[in-house]
Amino acid sequence: MPDAKQYRLGLNQPAASPTARRAIEMAAAIDRETGGEFRLEVFPESRLGSDPQMFADLRAGALEFFMAGATLGGVAPTSALPLLPFAFTHSKVVFAALDGALGDRIRSELAANGLHAFHHCWQNGFHHLTTRVRPIRTADDLAGLKFRSPGGDIAADFFKALGADAGMVPFSGMYEALKARQFDGQSDPLGVVLSLELYEVQTYLSLTAHWWSGFTLLAIATAWTALPRAVQAFVERNAEKFALLQRDDVEKVNAAGAEELARRGMQVNTADTASFRARLGDFYKIWRAKAGPEMWRLLESYADGIT
Repeated sequence: MPDAKQYRLGLNQPAASPTARRAIEMAAAIDRETGGEFRLEVFPESRLGSDPQMFADLRAGALEFFMAGATLGGVAPTSALPLLPFAFTHSKVVFAALDGALGDRIRSELAANGLHAFHHCWQNGFHHLTTRVRPIRTADDLAGLKFRSPGGDIAADFFKALGADAGMVPFSGMYEALKARQFDGQSDPLGVVLSLELYEVQTYLSLTAHWWSGFTLLAIATAWTALPRAVQAFVERNAEKFALLQRDDVEKVNAAGAEELARRGMQVNTADTASFRARLGDFYKIWRAKAGPEMWRLLESYADGIT
């Protein structure tokens, strides 16, 4: 571990993104408020490695802080549940779940694996589909296509249920993978499509809002518990402050995203998501069984899209 008063935060988002910008502002605020007792350097754009590498380094104690996306299912199975397709229809509902009892369960699972998860997750947003070969108007249009997805079993099962394949490349390599036509399309919020300039390598944007994703700010527990309580309080307070600011930033970017992407040349349509849901009966049965009755009831107590 570096000097006890110097820490590193790794994340995959572009340096100009609201996530990286707010993380840098958070680090500066903590430095000021602690009088330099806690210094955090932020490394965006996967500069410290791919998400799996950064997560492995975090768990090994080689990295102190990490902004995790869809990489936690192996240690916190409950963290996959907010990604269930069409479970939520508005980000405020997701945040109620993740700031509440569902999030408490996820944070407990992470703590059991030596990871301190800060209480307020950061926003990524609802995912939509971009493609280069054809627009996605109904579920039939996914047949035979290969999509770059965030990874994980839910994404793989979702695309398989719709007759498509899912693959994974690191976030930082997505543009080049799409340019090289390793994938026909990808799944991400509109702010990501803009920040990675995917409109240069994708033709169609099909609005689906098929699932939501966010980021969890993590610290390795050994580094976190070694901090004085007063310093922890400064870090916690600013982690909350800048998470809430980042949520609003990303909400605004995503809300204006379809219009902006159309302006940049993408052909935009709204997909018939009822045709998607009609194909997901077996998918939901499988994931309900995996979650178990207790966790499924907890999810249903928040989710406004599960019927």
